[in-house]
Amino acid sequence: MALAFLCLTGSALAQTKAPDVVVKPYNGRPTVFINGKPDALPGYSPGITKEFYDKYMPLFYEKKLGVYLIWIDGWGGSATNRWWDGDKILHQLPPTTRASEYFPEDELLLGDQVNHILKGDPAARLIIRFYNKAPQSWTDLHPNEYAVNEQGRAQDTPSLASDLFWERAAEFSAAVVRYCEAQPWADRVIGYNTHYLEEGTHIPTADGWLFDHNPLMTKKLRDFVRAKYGDVEKLRTAWGAPSLTFENVQVPKDKLRGSVPEVSALLYWQNARDNQPLRDYLELTRDLFHLRFRQCAGAMAGAADRNVLILHDALKQVMQGWNLRGFFNYPNGGQGWSWYHAYPELMAGSGHMEAARLFDAKGFDGILTPHDYQARGVGGVYLPEGMADSAVLRGKVYWGEMDTRSGTKDIAPARDYREWAAITWRNFATGWTRGFNSYWMYGFFIADWFGDKPVQDVIRRQTEVIRESIEWKRETVPGIAMIIDDTAVLETNGDGNFLNEAVMSEAKMGLARCGVPHNIYVLDDLELENFPKHRVYYFPNLFRVDDRRLELLKRKVFRNGAVVVWGPGSGISDGQTIGTASATKLTGFQFEMIPVNAQRRILISNFKHPLTRNLPADLVIGGPLAYGPVIMPTNCVELGLAWAKGGNHHVGLGLKEFGKGAARSPAGIAQRGAGDYAAVFTTAVNLPADFWRNLARYAGAHVYADSNDVLLADNRVVALHSLKSERKRIALPGQFKVKDLITGQPFSPGTNEIVFDLTGPETRVFLLENK
Repeated sequence: MALAFLCLTGSALAQTKAPDVVVKPYNGRPTVFINGKPDALPGYSPGITKEFYDKYMPLFYEKKLGVYLIWIDGWGGSATNRWWDGDKILHQLPPTTRASEYFPEDELLLGDQVNHILKGDPAARLIIRFYNKAPQSWTDLHPNEYAVNEQGRAQDTPSLASDLFWERAAEFSAAVVRYCEAQPWADRVIGYNTHYLEEGTHIPTADGWLFDHNPLMTKKLRDFVRAKYGDVEKLRTAWGAPSLTFENVQVPKDKLRGSVPEVSALLYWQNARDNQPLRDYLELTRDLFHLRFRQCAGAMAGAADRNVLILHDALKQVMQGWNLRGFFNYPNGGQGWSWYHAYPELMAGSGHMEAARLFDAKGFDGILTPHDYQARGVGGVYLPEGMADSAVLRGKVYWGEMDTRSGTKDIAPARDYREWAAITWRNFATGWTRGFNSYWMYGFFIADWFGDKPVQDVIRRQTEVIRESIEWKRETVPGIAMIIDDTAVLETNGDGNFLNEAVMSEAKMGLARCGVPHNIYVLDDLELENFPKHRVYYFPNLFRVDDRRLELLKRKVFRNGAVVVWGPGSGISDGQTIGTASATKLTGFQFEMIPVNAQRRILISNFKHPLTRNLPADLVIGGPLAYGPVIMPTNCVELGLAWAKGGNHHVGLGLKEFGKGAARSPAGIAQRGAGDYAAVFTTAVNLPADFWRNLARYAGAHVYADSNDVLLADNRVVALHSLKSERKRIALPGQFKVKDLITGQPFSPGTNEIVFDLTGPETRVFLLENK
């Protein structure tokens, strides 16, 4: 039987001509080329039940979508697995297998899904998706390969230190690819999408357990510190432990799990002598995650004897500070999960640091992740979980999983057809203006809406625009760049609270609503020659300063009249010591420091400066989150007072001009050069939309809207999303011919502004063409 099967699959493969699929630049954006032709690939990812396929898939077959993203049996996360049984990975499967042997009768096996799709849409392309979780049969054999928490309990997640698991996971990933490549339908497959264990994140860390005490991890840590320090005396000095040896190093305990008084007194920013064990453990976690990423990616690439897309649900740098359980585990049947007072930073705890190192990995063509579930509903924003802007900048594709909910249940659902249209048009416009793709997902609690004509009419038009979009020549416009350091946690006590405010919340609040386009990058992106020239640069977590980083900023940021916004802890560490000297070296401000954790609020006190002139008198920036030490600028133009510890008249928001200072207008940019810029230091977050807009205008950026709505723009598309019904105005950076992309009708033969009446909730999307 096995020999016959091998002959059958070999013959089938010989009869098919699998496509050559690569990612190349096209019209300014990374684009998927299939057999030499660029394709916009409007896509849909369905559920796996027979009822779902029979009821909903024909509605999408009518539209002849570019690609269907489908799951292997049981998503690849079930207790049983046709490819993986115990220690055995099956690279060839028996030609027939009944679904009921493995999964519920109503769930379709992978081949059944493919046959259904190709019958309904013979020209369909496919991307095969899977998790690489171990089946129960492997767990039963290897219970000691799982992460162990501080209480000695094994977790449900294999340890990052488990070579045995990750070798099997990589082999399983390759087996799925080989199986698909050997099928008669291999010519329809354009890619594969791995979700690792839990979409790239390490769930024990999400559960509050940063440190893995499995003996396998202890061994990895001992090997790591031996390689790093070499001399045991250097290790003892770094860890502050005179009797330590390479042989008795233990995985640390988490200080954030101490008593309330202890954790309250633990300063957020830390000297190296106070947190070196944490730093070393996080660096080890980074190295292990990078190793596992390369293992799985390389195995998948090696299993396909052609060019094919390999996409990863991982690298969620923009989610620094993510309190996953605090958000997702809302009351359900009486059970809930409160927001932690202190919790380990999930991205660093998952090894998502220094992601730039991974972009050369074999088998890495792009990133595919959901969008951030927080503030995702109507009136909110479409924020990719993955590092979308960095991927686009580095020539990789990014795909956003748009699993917009509808009905009356679950997370921020669209409650009627109007909200569903407003949300999805906003989401697609976000991708068009930032250079990435999105696809519809089956959603949860969909209330049969996919079968309703108003929804299908919207999807039909969106499909048409997606196909049109591939021919738009696109560029990033000079706006605001949030630049995050994905190693920032190394200078801290490991807590995620501050980063949730300064990174995640800032991206969804004032920054998204200031009327100026923004992008989110990692610090290493600044090294690239093609890094876009923005007008405002926000550094929410550039805590560590060294000569290399400073020279990079001088070369790329401190010039041309730009405005730099420094977050509360900018430069507070030189890598060893917390203090004001390194902060001054980075920012040019002098500081006073209070060595405590403290709440921060800023009251605007100077309303004469262009940055603050039109702000409301009662504007207060900040909130109750306490972190420290507190550093406050002194030798600067006072814009706001700090309501901090002691209630003294400290400066909370200050400005300094360097060289010729900020451009102040578009004309002023040409008059500025190297060393000409302005800097603002804030002791608190979040900054409001009105202030962000003033910062952008002061830097000479074009301001598209003053209405504090969600504004999206590049050189070809502008969009506005709002709950508020009123007359809206979008100012354009020149004279353009304008088309309404939602209706497909001309809007204006030539104009420098778009004025329209919006009935909230609504999104309006426009295409700009030079006259």
